[in-house]
Amino acid sequence: MSRSTVLLLATSMAVLLGAVGAARADTVYEWTDAHGQVHYTDQWVPGAKVVRTDTIRRPADSSATQGIQNESNAASQGLKQQQEAQSVQQDEAKARAARCAQAKEQYRKMIDSRRIYTTDKSGNRTYLSDAQADAVRLQAKQEMDADCGS
Repeated sequence: MSRSTVLLLATSMAVLLGAVGAARADTVYEWTDAHGQVHYTDQWVPGAKVVRTDTIRRPADSSATQGIQNESNAASQGLKQQQEAQSVQQDEAKARAARCAQAKEQYRKMIDSRRIYTTDKSGNRTYLSDAQADAVRLQAKQEMDADCGS
């Protein structure tokens, strides 16, 4: 978690605890974790919603309550965006690893081959000269370095 996200959550929690300090244990909150599992608790957590309260209380200042809810929503949205960014990074890393493995295999084949050829549309092979083959091997090495890092 980034430092700014932790700071935002800590500030939100401090504000919420100060404003909701008078809440009693007969209040039940519902929240859903990152895996989609629903949890119930008597203590507020970011993104939690009030499910049941035995006593009905009117907040002294509804604008303060609205502000707290807005901060809670902002913190939840920030966490969701961070999780999505991590997911994208993981997907990019997997794709890069797949490209790297393919480039390594192609380079290995080029190095192991004595003669390299191209095939035309009719299926006829045209063998490359030693200089052309070396250029193709060099290009395969550069592609492997680009995909895998040097």
